[in-house]
Amino acid sequence: MTSLVSWDDVDCNELDPSSSAKISSTGGTSVAVIGAGLVGSLTACMLAQRGYNVDLYEYRSDIRKQDAVQGRSINMTIAIRGLDSLERIGIKDTVLSKSIPLYGRMIHNIDGSTYPVPYGVKDQAVYSISRTEINKLLITHAESHPNVKMHFEHKLEKVNIKENRVDFAGVGSKKFATIVSADGSFSKTRAQFLRDTSFNYSQEYIDALYIELSILPNDQGKSKMPLNYLHIWPRGSFMLIGLPNQDMSWTMTLFGPKSIYSELQTKEGVLGVFTKYFPDAIELIEEERILELCLGSKGYPMVSVKCSPHVINSTMLIGDAAHAMVPFYGEGMNCGFEDALVLDDLISEHKSLNTALQHYSKSRCEDVHAMCDLAMYNYVEMRDLVRSPFFRLRKAMDNLLHALSPDRWVPLYTSIRFQRKLTYKECMDNKKWQDEVLSAAGKYSIAFLAQAILAGGVYYSATREGGWAKDGLEWAANRIANTGVFGGIRGYLPV
Repeated sequence: MTSLVSWDDVDCNELDPSSSAKISSTGGTSVAVIGAGLVGSLTACMLAQRGYNVDLYEYRSDIRKQDAVQGRSINMTIAIRGLDSLERIGIKDTVLSKSIPLYGRMIHNIDGSTYPVPYGVKDQAVYSISRTEINKLLITHAESHPNVKMHFEHKLEKVNIKENRVDFAGVGSKKFATIVSADGSFSKTRAQFLRDTSFNYSQEYIDALYIELSILPNDQGKSKMPLNYLHIWPRGSFMLIGLPNQDMSWTMTLFGPKSIYSELQTKEGVLGVFTKYFPDAIELIEEERILELCLGSKGYPMVSVKCSPHVINSTMLIGDAAHAMVPFYGEGMNCGFEDALVLDDLISEHKSLNTALQHYSKSRCEDVHAMCDLAMYNYVEMRDLVRSPFFRLRKAMDNLLHALSPDRWVPLYTSIRFQRKLTYKECMDNKKWQDEVLSAAGKYSIAFLAQAILAGGVYYSATREGGWAKDGLEWAANRIANTGVFGGIRGYLPV
């Protein structure tokens, strides 16, 4: 882990435009968006709708003209924050038509048995879609705006944050009123922030790598697994997951510690790992394809990045450039999309992009740091805790309490993926409060049970011995009433 700051020492609410990271007063409507990936393309669309003249730059060639697209292909899951952002630019229904709803997780045990764990109440779903498919839709929609100019094969070399100038390899430089950098986890713009300003930054590589596999449709062109689930093979320190595609194939990803990849260097090692841990997946993926995709693989790393502020002068970091997160909550794209939505709301409120930038870091960095932490937590949940009967009990209890009191008790997953009533930070705080309530309930339930046993014993003695313990019986009854479950947790419940 590389860390240049302790996040315990940084209060995002105290970031102020009057600090060394002050926003410049550069006017004008010209905006450079660096990166035509998911977040960059969406941001270009929102800015264009506001009337800004946008130049959208991408180092790759046009992915719509490529047979095979380089880069990651882990499927994306779209949830409420992403859907609201897509609705803002008018392509929500188009994207949903290219996606598959997922209503929960399907857990695969080593013996081949399976069981579902619903995400929430009936009909609540997230949506699986190909990264490439949604990126193509967003680029096409951005290009449909007359005030958006597309520039493919433009490799960023440097961003001059003092002069609002961007330099591209072999092309030259150009000055803009505002620069929005969506250039990914290894952002060159963020690196420039580190060199030129007082800037807080940390990154952490988790002790896990991933490789991608796939399951083809069966001979009839149908899916080999129940379609409307995220399929998980949780195995403690590692896991295999599968997300469906519209052609009935599955994008599979093996996540595991570096140690397991040493076993994937020989044919015997690869088949040994799958036979021991994922026996039912061998028939689904097919042995030959497993060997083709896994043999000799070193795996790809995953990094979590936090930084602040996200805006310096008139240059802004957005999406993974500002907050790369591990993929285990499926919320990275949704979080990046919500970045653009927050910015758009601030423009609407302040009637100026420049003024909106002055408020953006205060509005956003604490929330995205919380989401980075939640994504880390969900890795442990998916690979290990999801197998526990206590996890399933907690899910059932959360859903029951949510059904009884939908406004007061909102499960963590629901608050993040199906609602936008709370920010990510508020979702995390709400989860901590719920843990305290259930911990208190458990503690006082045990106390209640012990006291009930004591009272029963006293009652038995009293009736058997002719009433000698009458006073003790009354004491026990009062004790239960005053310190039992309902009395004990009363102080934790909301008014």
